[in-house]
Amino acid sequence: MDASRRTIRSLLEAGAGSILYVDDTGEAGGDEIAREFPSVNVVRTTSPVWWTGAIVLGIQAARGGSDDAVLFFNQDVTCAKDYFEKLADAVSKNPGALIGSAVMYAQEPARVWSAGGAVEWWGRGIRVLHHGAPAASLPTEPFPADWLFGMGTYVPVEVFDQIGMPDAARFPMAWGDLDFSLRAKQAGIPVLVDPAARLFHEVGDYDARVAGAPAWKTYAGWMADDKHNLSLSAHAEIWKRHGPRLLWPLSLAMRAVFLMINFLRIRLLFPR
Repeated sequence: MDASRRTIRSLLEAGAGSILYVDDTGEAGGDEIAREFPSVNVVRTTSPVWWTGAIVLGIQAARGGSDDAVLFFNQDVTCAKDYFEKLADAVSKNPGALIGSAVMYAQEPARVWSAGGAVEWWGRGIRVLHHGAPAASLPTEPFPADWLFGMGTYVPVEVFDQIGMPDAARFPMAWGDLDFSLRAKQAGIPVLVDPAARLFHEVGDYDARVAGAPAWKTYAGWMADDKHNLSLSAHAEIWKRHGPRLLWPLSLAMRAVFLMINFLRIRLLFPR
């Protein structure tokens, strides 16, 4: 709840015109949010919808009104005071594009947590661009990416007519943003990152830079959890949909090997 309050306050202070807060199964404090922030539209669900389902509810609400775009957001992210000003400038110069944000560590605001992502089907697989780099090293102008994180991604509503909604059924929590971005790119829609639109992410214990490397049992559990970004089942669906035709199992195997090597790397770099 405290993180959600910080998120909403930052959006309002930056000039957000319309905020929809999804109270998943009534466990996210929707009543308190509604009392504290009367301008926020609170939607309550009776069953879990997870991240992607919550985003779909927001899209449906936006399309039922007069909004011409939506901004995907998370409850553990705050924005800079000039966030919408910077984002609006990128939108005006790149009409019709998906535009992502530069996300900093809230714990270390001068360090990048993510600035879009790339996919190397015959390499490391899913990559986060500029992860761990100094914020000062980011490009000065919007730049292309293969995919965008769900936090701070601007999407014109006409994109949903062209490629459909994020897939909440198959990707309830992990990689719904990746799948949506790749579908947009395949449809010829530009996918860009605006390095001037800054967010600050309260990164949790899944990030070794913040919490130290996990134990092997924890890491293996994440790979078996279909709602975690390390989920092998979610990876397999991404590779089947978007990876090298016929050869995707081999490409996916390379990704699995990389994940094992990466576990050893973070154990060396970020010991608890």
